[in-house]
Amino acid sequence: MAPQWLTDGTRVLCTLIEIPENHVISAVDPATWFRTSSVGKRKAFTRFGPFWKVTVGAGNVSPAFLSDPYRRMFEKIGVPAKQTLGSFLVTEDAVIEPGTRLDVRHFSVGQFVNVTGKTIDWGFQGVVHRWGMKGQPKRNTTKAHRRVGSIGITSQAKVWLGKRLPGHMGYEWGTVRGLEVLRINPIKQVMYIKGAVPGDMGEMVLIKDIIVGAKRVQKPPFPTYCISEEEEKNDEQNSQLSTATAIISKDIYSPKLFNFTSPSIIFKDTDDVKSTARDRTKAKLAKVKK
Repeated sequence: MAPQWLTDGTRVLCTLIEIPENHVISAVDPATWFRTSSVGKRKAFTRFGPFWKVTVGAGNVSPAFLSDPYRRMFEKIGVPAKQTLGSFLVTEDAVIEPGTRLDVRHFSVGQFVNVTGKTIDWGFQGVVHRWGMKGQPKRNTTKAHRRVGSIGITSQAKVWLGKRLPGHMGYEWGTVRGLEVLRINPIKQVMYIKGAVPGDMGEMVLIKDIIVGAKRVQKPPFPTYCISEEEEKNDEQNSQLSTATAIISKDIYSPKLFNFTSPSIIFKDTDDVKSTARDRTKAKLAKVKK
């Protein structure tokens, strides 16, 4: 996590998330999705209205390691083969044509998002690490310091379902809601999100807008941010520069986030003039009473 500072001096930790060559792969209408998928039977038609299924691919990969049906799916729409696919639910007016590139400016600074991903895989762990148990006494104990202890009584003659025992820990789907976007780097396609997200470094995550409550995004780029050819060319040229100043030259900051290219303090003319009553640079004179 990278530290950032707000305008009032508060230090906050941010997670840097890269948007690596995201392209829209397919868009399935609600009727087809309902007819061909068990998930579509539950999510295509709800009380919030019919939803389209939009599949997005992220991360370019060599097609030599892919099967023919999987590779032809990308050749059909003319985009590079993708490492990971993810699906999102959108309304009919927000459907994006397959083959469209999604820019990091699809999100805007100041908005709140939900981040879903696989948690860190810890493998097989004991009850102290997995469930936070205290363990056995540290003294007068032999080979049982971090063991679970009793798991039931004799009369039951079984272990109840849900008993906390050693086992596999992590690598499960998790969602962190209400994370704020504080900064966006369009050159490197990176955005700074306040707080932690599920998963280890290098893992893929799903980022979704918050659509309910007070944190709902106001006036987003609809249906997505359309980048011009000139902007794409300039960003590509700046990304090849090695200087850090050129890379962050087009960063978009939240109003509450401090930009280090701005002055940290500004003196006014009134601050240079001190009143006579508060001028403590002069020597004190004793007052003589007559």
